[in-house]
Amino acid sequence: MIGCLNPRIKGKRVNPMRFRLSTDLTESILGEIRSGMMVRLVCLTLPYSNYSLRRGLEGVARAGYEYVGVGWPHEGGEVIGFEADGDAVEACLLACQAFGLRPLVLGRGPVGEENPAEMLKRRIDVALALGAESIQMAGVCRYRRFPSELLDEETFLTAHTKYVQEVRSAGEYAKGAGLVLALKPHTGNTATAKHLASLLPEIGVSSIQAFYDPGNVHFYEGISPEEDFPLIVDSTFQIVAKDHRGEQANNEFPIPGEGDVDFLRIFETARQSGFSGPIVVERVNATVGPLTAEEIDELILQARMNLTRLLKESGLT
Repeated sequence: MIGCLNPRIKGKRVNPMRFRLSTDLTESILGEIRSGMMVRLVCLTLPYSNYSLRRGLEGVARAGYEYVGVGWPHEGGEVIGFEADGDAVEACLLACQAFGLRPLVLGRGPVGEENPAEMLKRRIDVALALGAESIQMAGVCRYRRFPSELLDEETFLTAHTKYVQEVRSAGEYAKGAGLVLALKPHTGNTATAKHLASLLPEIGVSSIQAFYDPGNVHFYEGISPEEDFPLIVDSTFQIVAKDHRGEQANNEFPIPGEGDVDFLRIFETARQSGFSGPIVVERVNATVGPLTAEEIDELILQARMNLTRLLKESGLT
């Protein structure tokens, strides 16, 4: 791929120096993670989905983060795309540089249903161009409409079989690039640690790892993430610092450390397993209504302060 025409990018030549640099950096970071050298706090731009990507990056930097996750819609549309040498990726890199941020996590993006494995491979190229080390993904949803209407078993199993084949193909490509495809709980075949512990061996590619989300486990499944997490901790590449408050399906996701999730216990479990991957801030909206950009700035700042304290108390940093 490096230094030649990329067959997934029509008629365009990938910048070989960009890919060479990104690949080397990714391999270096992965080596540091495996040797237990660093835990990094990452904030996604997702809380700023009603605002521009640039405003999201500005807010993340203003709140004191050094690492950012990109690849979610802003102002109603996809802003990164699937062209590794495209203008959108270049603009994102320049904006990150301007705000002193390094992108570590990339969202999967709208891969569609026509050829999702090939689209995901293109997204892997985008991740390499950005210098990211993982792509955040979910699995096959178990619901037609959550929480009241389940998919029928045949439809779900058919989708699961197709998903395993597609992710295995993309995972082999990611493995060759030194990139991780991180699967997070979101009902269905990634619903809990038990589901992930079954799914990862079925896919059978080392680049496919878990992205544990205690808030989703509490929200969608109504179970204790503190009891669930140990079942997958040894295969967890990164953790979503998402909190949740209330019963199953209660749509309330407060600042991490201020809801029902015991993050101190989650982080202690991670430390005991030798975990040293990224901790990712994804949601901070305890209320359903829209927030101003300035309110989001304050919430992600408080999230960073809470998590910094909890990580220190747990011994993870």
